[in-house]
Amino acid sequence: MAFMTGEPPAFFLETPMGATPPRIASEELSHAIRVRRLGPGDRVTGVDGCGGRWALEILQKGPGGVLLEALEEPQRLPSPGTQGAPLPWIEVAVAWPKKNRVEGMIGRLVQLGVAAITPLEARHRGPEPVPKRVSKRWKRTAREAFKQSRGAWLPVLGIGMSVEKLCEERGGGALAILDPRGGMSLDTWLRSVRTSCEGLGRRERPIVLVIGPEGGFDAQEMALLLESGATTCSLGPQVLRVETAAEAAAAVAACVLELRSER
Repeated sequence: MAFMTGEPPAFFLETPMGATPPRIASEELSHAIRVRRLGPGDRVTGVDGCGGRWALEILQKGPGGVLLEALEEPQRLPSPGTQGAPLPWIEVAVAWPKKNRVEGMIGRLVQLGVAAITPLEARHRGPEPVPKRVSKRWKRTAREAFKQSRGAWLPVLGIGMSVEKLCEERGGGALAILDPRGGMSLDTWLRSVRTSCEGLGRRERPIVLVIGPEGGFDAQEMALLLESGATTCSLGPQVLRVETAAEAAAAVAACVLELRSER
């Protein structure tokens, strides 16, 4: 059955981008054949999560999978914060929410185009442990959201990082602390940030949206952030759940920084 939407569905490839014959990753074949019910003549987009996109067409379908033909040379799209990319390198450093809210947050942040998601260790966090490894479920969630949103680069999923380490390693970037008592609105702060592929907004000097626990950062953590040059910014007067704040902040950043992009 032909795939009727305006753009072909995306599937990860298990072969390197440009290698022939291209093959859809084995874990995605069932979705392509049984759920999408794709067959000969249908077009798909091969992706690798590292900027690669390849227009392909299904020639044959059989018990062993599908035979694909390349329609053009593969594309290699720029990574966030580099020349030609639609967005700078936006990192969300967030106090980890409850387990049942993590996957939804990851999926929505991926759709919004963030470049990195970092679990933040804060002293006033809830009972959930800060992850020391990236689970397979989170990776799968990120990949599905990436395909749905027609992304070019999968975000970096990090492991737990303390506020001290964040300040130490991201001090050369631009940090915004989300706080309902913030001195300026987040969109005002973002419009004041001058991004370029040589300066702020690169992976080496990221735009970092810092979301603390619902109880807030303690005095020592806040002092460290402010000493590293962070600015307190507001999304409004309400105290938001951490995942709501993370997603809202990412949406504002994507809108403001994409519209102002000079790449």
